[in-house]
Amino acid sequence: MRGSIKSASLTLWTNAWASLSFALIVLFVGFNVVPGNKLFYALYFFGEYSFGLMFVGGCRFLASNVNMTRRSYSMLIPAAIIAAALPFLSNDFNNLFMVQATIMAALFATSFIVLFPAIKRETSSPGLRVMAAALILLSLDFLHDVPVFGARNGLWGLTVPAAYLQYTSIFDLLLEILLGFGTMMVLLEGVRREFEAANLKLTQTHHKLELMASMDPLTEALNRHAFHSLLSRDQTGNESGTDGCVAVIDIDNLKPINDHFGHGVGDKAIRAVARATRSLIRADDMVFRWGGDEFLVLMFKLREQEASRRMSSLNDILLENGERWTGSRATISVSAGVSGFDSLKDLAEAIERADRAMYESRQRFRQAGLAKDMVPLVPRNLNIQVNASM
Repeated sequence: MRGSIKSASLTLWTNAWASLSFALIVLFVGFNVVPGNKLFYALYFFGEYSFGLMFVGGCRFLASNVNMTRRSYSMLIPAAIIAAALPFLSNDFNNLFMVQATIMAALFATSFIVLFPAIKRETSSPGLRVMAAALILLSLDFLHDVPVFGARNGLWGLTVPAAYLQYTSIFDLLLEILLGFGTMMVLLEGVRREFEAANLKLTQTHHKLELMASMDPLTEALNRHAFHSLLSRDQTGNESGTDGCVAVIDIDNLKPINDHFGHGVGDKAIRAVARATRSLIRADDMVFRWGGDEFLVLMFKLREQEASRRMSSLNDILLENGERWTGSRATISVSAGVSGFDSLKDLAEAIERADRAMYESRQRFRQAGLAKDMVPLVPRNLNIQVNASM
């Protein structure tokens, strides 16, 4: 797990369980290979204390994001002193274990205390609940070993059957396994949270890329890719029942604007048409930039007469606001055609009809003597010269 999970808690807990494994191996050797050797008892005690201190450090980092410092590791010094001195207090290991059980109960209780903020914060974490239960039970288990081992010979007027004492180590083992299982659960929950956070970030990035792919950067209108994505939706749903009107809008005089005022003003003119169009439609309607100077508008559930009335207001809005929106005296005008459709399947034909209607509108515009190259599109610094020549 350390190869795939980068966590200070995991590092400390790994060192803790390694220390406990070392302590149990040394104890086995001290009981069965060199019975009564005080050095092995001292190593066992120190391994247990290292386990407890490292486990406390892992719980502290998980709960408060505070890692062990040099000062924290310096606690191993008094632990080593106690471990070295304890075997000389008695020749009976059971008497020594009473002191050992008291210290271990305090370490398990400390682990629970420093872990409590995480338990309180992550109330839905099964792993933390298992760890908390194991730490409480281990504290009580080791604490209960003190009177139990003290009463093995009738101390305090109590006598505990020898058979019961044989099972205390089994209780310790089961509870420590439970603690290890809870630790693994907590680590895997952390991996799951990281995976979910990464997945959320990828989803947000995907949505952002989709938005960028479907939006025209100049006008912030939808583009043709978004339009074809709309048409490619499953036609077995409610799409076939979608009706409304489509409008094709073309800027009449974009080339003269670009020639006389520059492409920067031309871009502002394109944005002005998009802005004016948005002011005429509803929130559910859709504006697409169809080409360099063309827009397509989908107005759902709207009658053709009302759609035509709205589009006919475009030039008035542009005349009123064009100079302010573009920062120039360029006159912006558009030609528009509107056609109704009964479903998205009929949309292609409706667009063709609207396109023809737009060209008819432009023809009438030209016949009225307002052709593109006749629109007054003279920059400010040429006004005086042109007026004087007139």
